[in-house]
Order: sequence, then C-alpha cells, then structure tokens
Amino acid sequence: MPLQFNSNKYQGKAREKYLEAEKRINFIHKKYPEVEQAYSCLNSLKRDYKMLKVGFLKQNDKTENSTAELKKEIDQLEAHYHQLLKKHDIPLDYKEPDWDCPKCHDTGRIYRNNQYLVCSCAKNDLRERKQKSGNLPQHLRKASFATANLSYYETDLITNSGMNYRENAQKVYSLASSFVQRFQAAKQNRGLIIEGPIGSGKSYLLGCIANGLIDRGIQFRYIVYSDLLQQIRSTYNQNNPETDEKQILSTVQKVPVLLIDDLGTEKATEFASSTLYQIIDRRYREEKPIILSTNYSIKNLKNRFPVMGERIFQRLLEMNKYLELAGNVRVKKIEEQQEA
Repeated sequence: MPLQFNSNKYQGKAREKYLEAEKRINFIHKKYPEVEQAYSCLNSLKRDYKMLKVGFLKQNDKTENSTAELKKEIDQLEAHYHQLLKKHDIPLDYKEPDWDCPKCHDTGRIYRNNQYLVCSCAKNDLRERKQKSGNLPQHLRKASFATANLSYYETDLITNSGMNYRENAQKVYSLASSFVQRFQAAKQNRGLIIEGPIGSGKSYLLGCIANGLIDRGIQFRYIVYSDLLQQIRSTYNQNNPETDEKQILSTVQKVPVLLIDDLGTEKATEFASSTLYQIIDRRYREEKPIILSTNYSIKNLKNRFPVMGERIFQRLLEMNKYLELAGNVRVKKIEEQQEA
C-alpha cells in the first residue's frame, strides 16, 4: 500500500482499514526514522530500476551495467530494511491494511470476468442485518433446513399418527420448508401451528424458517409473546417513549411473516388475551400468515386466554396448519456435549 493515498476514493469499512494502516505506518516511521529512511530509499531505487527496464533510457552497455548495479543495490538495501524490521519486531506487512476479508479487501465486491460480483462477506453482513432487524435471537442465527440434524429424533417411539418420532420430524420440517419456498406476499398463505414438548426443537425450526425467508428476501418478525407483552408494558412507565403500544403492535401486525415462539409461557391475563386478539385478528383480515410454536395443545392453550379465547383460536386454526413435533432434542444435545 502506498504511504499516501486518497482516502476519499474509499468508502465504508475499506476506508477505515486504510486510515488505520496509514496511522500505523506514521507511528512506526516516527518512532523508527531509520525504517522510514530505508523504505523511502528502497522505493526510490525500485522506481529507477523500473524506468531503466521499460526503456525510458536507451539500451546500451552502460545502461545494462547500471541496471545490474542498481539491482544489486536494491537487494542489499532490501536485506538491510528487513533486518531493521526484525530488529524492532515490526511485521513485514505492517504497511498493509488489516483486512477482515482478504478476498475483497473489505469493499464487498470482487472483480472477476470483467464484472463486479458481490463478495460472500457482504452477503453475510446483509444476512446478519436482516436477522437483527427481524429480531432473530443469536442462538438461532445458524439454524437452517440444510444442516438440521433429525437423527436426534427417536425411531423407536411412535406418535399418535403412527409414525416414529424421526419420520414425524421429517414431515414437519418438510412442510415448514415448503411454506418458505411457496410463500408469496401477494397471495394468501396458510401458516403453521407447531405444538411440542419442551426441548422438541420448535424454536430451532422457527430459526430455520426465518433464515429460509431471508434467503428469499422476505421480511419477518420473530417474537416471544411474553417479551412482546413486557415491551408494551414498559412504554406505560415512560413519559416520552421512543415507541408506543400502537407502533409495537403495528410492527407485528403488518410484517409479511410473523413468528411467535413459545405462546402460552406468558401469564394468563386479560391484557395478554386482548393483545393477542388484536394481532391475530388484524393478520387474519389482511391474510398475513403466522408461524406459531407452543408447548400446549390447542384446547389447553385456548383455556389460558380468558378473554376471546374461542375467537382467537378459531381464527388460528382457520389460518394455520396444525403440526405436532415429538421428541426431546435438547436432552440428546446435552448428552452429546457431556460425552465430548
């Protein structure tokens, strides 16, 4: 990297890296003037050598001798320069920016076959921003249908439908994946109600759905219902809240796909019931799908909501396909970790 560069030509992270490198170079050269002197002389000699090689001077015996002598002087000075770096414990590449992505030098673009392509690091950054804006928790950000390990589900235990737990999980995952692939914002899309015991992998499945939606460029919002209620309550205790109840509800009512995890863990109150009804009724009328997970059966879940429970769950059953996920994946993973 040249010592002097026009930082205005660079943007974002790449510009920051160049500025950091320039600051580091200035610090080292100020602290060790002999390093700067050797580097400057070396660059000057290399420029002269290139001028001789490309023919800025006419080729003759004198020029050939000068070229050979200059090359020898460059080699000697380069060896001296490297010795100085070693003496002061300075890395050979101290002038190079400390790139996060060596492929694109943090520009987010790679020039290949006469065109600029988006670098994988830029895709990852965009993915992380979408996960964050969708409120997807950190522990679900690597969840995917492609890497889901369904071998954690037992083959010797049978569900009420007659399938073993692993076959059932394969069916549930297949239906969830189909929802992602077939979703179209302009059309009516039936959502999913996923019932299962604690540890059955319901949250992970919602993570797979969320990341699958990101791959298709579809906006979503992930919520744990008890957290949403707490967020709404917190606005009541502020004089000038940044967001009020109306704005919070509007976000979950209007988003193309809403993911509600662990419905039923919140305290059963009139406030919880009426808030849920507002969300579901709005999405029902606008034909926007909900993906919902719960530890409770529909009957037991309905009984937890004393206000409008029947109306809420009639709408949910009309809007969604009901699935059961059996097994205890969490215990299997913990046992694996302990054995490792």
